[in-house]
Amino acid sequence: MDTTQPGMSEIINAVGTLQAGDRQAARTELLRLWHEWSKRDAPLQRCTIAHFLADTEDDPATELEWDLLALEAATGSRGDSDLEAVDPSLNNFLPSLHLNVGDACRRTGQSERAKLHVENGLARSSSLEDDGYGQYVRGGLERLRARLDNNS
Repeated sequence: MDTTQPGMSEIINAVGTLQAGDRQAARTELLRLWHEWSKRDAPLQRCTIAHFLADTEDDPATELEWDLLALEAATGSRGDSDLEAVDPSLNNFLPSLHLNVGDACRRTGQSERAKLHVENGLARSSSLEDDGYGQYVRGGLERLRARLDNNS
């Protein structure tokens, strides 16, 4: 992720607040940032904000809505097709976005849709480094696929 882009330091600070465990403060700041960036042609910022706003939600349907907004910011579509990122800086984010959409679909009873996103994420996972992040995302996709296969 290109942290030198405008607004990214504020977004990263809000994400840090979330990761430190203060969901409400992070949500408040991320919502403020969403209102600031949501109408701009800024896919990286919109995608990142929506992606982490999803993590502040307790309701799976609302979480899915934020996950879909993140996917839309990254690809231009909320659909289930595997589309290219509108900005190359988001290519390595696509597997994680598909993982999150897939998991939220599973939790909202949309198993077939979840499977499509798992397959999309796995197809894109070869672009990930073989580091902690790449292993985490690939492992999450594999676990989600197994969980969906076991519930079929």
